[in-house]
Amino acid sequence: MSKKRNRHQTSKHDSLTLPQARKQTQHTPSDPDAWLALGRLLAEHKEWENSREALEHAHSLRPENAEQLAWLGHIAYQQNRTQDAIHYLHDALLQNPTLVSGLVMLAKLHIDRNEFQKGLEYAQQACDISPQHIPAIDTLASAHSNLYHYDEALKLYFYLTEKSPQGFSSWNNAGNILRDLGRLKESYAYYDKANKVGQHPFPYSNHLTALHYDPSVSREEIMVFAKSWEKRFAPAKHRVPARPKRLDAGPTQRLRLGLVSDGFRKHPVGKMITRCLESLPKGQFELYCYTTSDAVDTLTNRIQQCAQHWQPIRHLSDEELTQQIRDDEVDILIDLSGHNTGSRMRAVAMQPAPLIVKWVGGLINTTGVQAIDYLISDHVETPKGEDEYYTEKLIRMPDDYIVFDPPEKLPALSELPAKQNGYITLACFNNPTKLNDVALTEWAGIMHELPNSRLLLKGRPYTSESFCERLYATLETEGIARERLIIEGPGNNYEMLEAYNRADISVDPWPYSGGLTTCESFIMGVPVVTLPGPTFAGRHSATHLVNAGMPELVVNNWEEYRARVIELASDLESLGTIRQHLRDVLLQSPVCDGPRFAKHFTDAMRAIWQRYCDDKAPAALTFNKEGEARFEDEDAPVEIHYAEAPEDDARFQWQFDGKLIAMDNGGQLLESDVVRQLLQKEALELIAFDPSSQALDTSLKQYKGVHYYPNATLGDGQPGQLHACLDPKLSASLAPLDDEHQPEAIRKGSQVLTRLPLNTIKLDSIDDLPAIDWLVLDDLNDATAILDNGTKALKDTLLLQVKVAFQPTHDRQPNLAEIQHWASRNGFRFYRLHEPQHRSHLPEEVPEAQRQATELTSADALLLPSHARMEALSDNQRMRLAFLLHTVFGVKDVVYGLLAGTESVLSQNYLEEERLIASNKASLLPVNNPEAENKEKVNIKIPESPHMSPSEKKLFKSCLKNATNYFEFGSGGSTVWAAQEDLTVYGVESDNDWVRALKENLGENCQVEAVDIGPTKEWGFPASLDHSENFPRYSQAVFDHQNPFDFILVDGRFRVACTLSAIQHILTYSSTPKDARIFIHDFWNRKQYHEVLDFLDIVDKEETAGVFKIKENIDPKKVEALWDTYCKIPQ
Repeated sequence: MSKKRNRHQTSKHDSLTLPQARKQTQHTPSDPDAWLALGRLLAEHKEWENSREALEHAHSLRPENAEQLAWLGHIAYQQNRTQDAIHYLHDALLQNPTLVSGLVMLAKLHIDRNEFQKGLEYAQQACDISPQHIPAIDTLASAHSNLYHYDEALKLYFYLTEKSPQGFSSWNNAGNILRDLGRLKESYAYYDKANKVGQHPFPYSNHLTALHYDPSVSREEIMVFAKSWEKRFAPAKHRVPARPKRLDAGPTQRLRLGLVSDGFRKHPVGKMITRCLESLPKGQFELYCYTTSDAVDTLTNRIQQCAQHWQPIRHLSDEELTQQIRDDEVDILIDLSGHNTGSRMRAVAMQPAPLIVKWVGGLINTTGVQAIDYLISDHVETPKGEDEYYTEKLIRMPDDYIVFDPPEKLPALSELPAKQNGYITLACFNNPTKLNDVALTEWAGIMHELPNSRLLLKGRPYTSESFCERLYATLETEGIARERLIIEGPGNNYEMLEAYNRADISVDPWPYSGGLTTCESFIMGVPVVTLPGPTFAGRHSATHLVNAGMPELVVNNWEEYRARVIELASDLESLGTIRQHLRDVLLQSPVCDGPRFAKHFTDAMRAIWQRYCDDKAPAALTFNKEGEARFEDEDAPVEIHYAEAPEDDARFQWQFDGKLIAMDNGGQLLESDVVRQLLQKEALELIAFDPSSQALDTSLKQYKGVHYYPNATLGDGQPGQLHACLDPKLSASLAPLDDEHQPEAIRKGSQVLTRLPLNTIKLDSIDDLPAIDWLVLDDLNDATAILDNGTKALKDTLLLQVKVAFQPTHDRQPNLAEIQHWASRNGFRFYRLHEPQHRSHLPEEVPEAQRQATELTSADALLLPSHARMEALSDNQRMRLAFLLHTVFGVKDVVYGLLAGTESVLSQNYLEEERLIASNKASLLPVNNPEAENKEKVNIKIPESPHMSPSEKKLFKSCLKNATNYFEFGSGGSTVWAAQEDLTVYGVESDNDWVRALKENLGENCQVEAVDIGPTKEWGFPASLDHSENFPRYSQAVFDHQNPFDFILVDGRFRVACTLSAIQHILTYSSTPKDARIFIHDFWNRKQYHEVLDFLDIVDKEETAGVFKIKENIDPKKVEALWDTYCKIPQ
């Protein structure tokens, strides 16, 4: 079909009204143009479902019409059917590549998903085709803005205000760019114009936010402006339904919390709420997350794991959203957007829940909205006397009002830059909008007192030359040469953190302070000096500093500010010492203590709910440092009533008295993911000795429940030495062997650089040591001396894990015979070797995947109580040992034996829970599946084709036709298609019933097997992390087959780990790895998968799908290391 025919042309249907269009379809029901006209008119009236039906009817009458497809894409976008929208729009552009409306809609869709570069490309194509097309120009400006191309975006928005002056959004967006560039007075004029032409709340909210950056605006003026929002934009009271009442409300009920946010991702909101949500006590809350953003990343996935309900709401009107919240019967609605991006303040003003609370996210002051009952704050953000400036009642938390989630990957701390540079480098990585003449003038005064000092600025608007030039000019006016400014544009979060290694002291802006940047500066060892501003926005930094235990960095005026910076800069030795300790100070403080914050948050929510149940009006709630909460009109602290924890429907549960006690000499457990989970569940206490002090700051050494002792080792109690080696991993209290037969890397790495004094501690000499359940010893310290001097302390120990060197690298390393001899004399017996390591004698030029390694170098010897001791164990000890073996080592047979020795039916229930035998009870069901009693009656319908778009299916089928040996991670329609190509389908699934149905339908061609990862919910996703020790088996299932696969599909759970396993399998078993292909579905739209691109080259791609081959000369160790990181991440 020609492009011309697909282009919309004026027709008799264009001038129809909606009633006329309906009549036209009745008169000419076979006319696709009539149905298209009706669909367009219904869309203009936002009758999305009716519009969809009309357009789908038009599509059935005329399948190949680009305009119809584009409108169907538009409707799918409005209904939040993102994948359908992508499919329709791509099909439309296949029909007509110059269809501007299709290009614009695709651009908007990608921008909503934070895929800004892709959005820019589509928007630019649309503008190239139709340079005067207003929506295309607006979308192009949006893409430029999100990519921090501020000058380009501003020019386009100025153009739009001239060409379309009645459109409020162009005025509003121009105001936002001006605000971001620090041109506040100019931005106000554009916001005012937007309000006049549009009467929409967004420009007013943006104007309100901008006022907080302006040092010339008083807090009283801001208060008046905030309160005016409600008069202007909140629905009239007579049009708002009465606030829902809970007639059956009780103080001990499980509360439904609704959270509305644009920031359920790597965003300040996500980074300040996730640890709280992850630590909420079981059974107290049911979380409903209403997200206004389509962006998804690793933090999104963590928050989704906490939520019982996840609801995208970008496509919902305010009325639809409030009805959704009412229908969900949310008890307490928590707004996490305020007047900022993603704001749904109008919906909040419609009072859709019995109680409404404001928390982080646009939390810079009062919202001015009377419908919001409470605002979560603390004693620093809102000191005594601040209540009169808030329409909400304040909840003052005992510590910080947030809990910071540190980045997973942190750069190493550098030495103090000033020592090498010979001058001080001040830094500010805050949003540059916060910089103003007042702050810059004060900083210039400080720089004059610090000869040759530099000011390092890093952030988004520094991509604008005009903005940077204004900064240079302002500081030159104050006598600071531009050479002393280091101005850099934005980077990713890791790059921003690493840039702190070039800074000595951070200077906080005023009157709008830093929040997240203060935490990030601290975690990189750079102290922050702050002067609190007049509003909540001006005290973010102060509360983080005070609650991290550094109140001396919070000053009262500019004179103190200058003096404090000069004081820090004048003592480089002290500043260097501070640098090395600030990270630990922050991580150990309440600012990062998720469980502590979650406890207080829980108490706050339950306290205000109890007050609601007592039919009392909201009142300010204040916590003291001991965690007691008191309402302002009550004398006594609130007695908190909690919901009863729900009973677990599983018949088998791990239950034992007290926490497990683990002792680790060498720090091996500090990097264990299983130990991390046990600590989070407060099931374990860990005592860790780290002789060489090598534990990373990102390890578990900062965790609650970990007792960490650097520069110390267990031993005989005599003074010892640490042999510090060229390779730190070989540093040990044992002397390295001078053995010419050792591999070259070990010979070189074991060269001793220095010998340092080392404390050794007799295990039997430690006072008040609790009974040790699990002792872990490495092979770099004297295990024999540790055991010989710990016989008393270890008499009731349940599990010994001793690394044995079969090819010694150090003097006096323990051998298996010595360990067994000690065990036989002290009530232990050898059980098994765990994680054996082997060495290869093949040359380096042999690819590692083919380099056979047969010589055993080391393994962990596991020792259990002797048979006599085992028989004497109490039921509690048996349960503790069984739990350790099951959870840490994946052992089931010995666990069964231990449980069988108890006086209960636990062992039988264990077998059923682990699905080792058929269960007599209704099995655990996937979340959102039918009730248990109906499960057997449900017929599982196997799809006829993969769940992919047409173009993705075409790409997948072409790959199948070229395949001879096929494996798939995730099965369904792909399995059907592969079987139709007469391929034997090997694969892995997480749902046994799904696999059974596939095999019944496809017969011998289906060789897919199920891996037990515990109860699953929709799409085979684990219902919880309780069975996470089984998760690695899913991605490793491909290694059950030694035949080489030339085509592997990755479309199930654990996609990163599965892709890495596919790479490892191909390298191991294929004689021609370069010819194998890996097909990954939903890849390009999920950035968290993109780390695998370090090892893959792109062969072909369609929409979200990609076909890849393995890069040449990749390092298999890096593949394995990344697999270790992702093997338990289900996404």
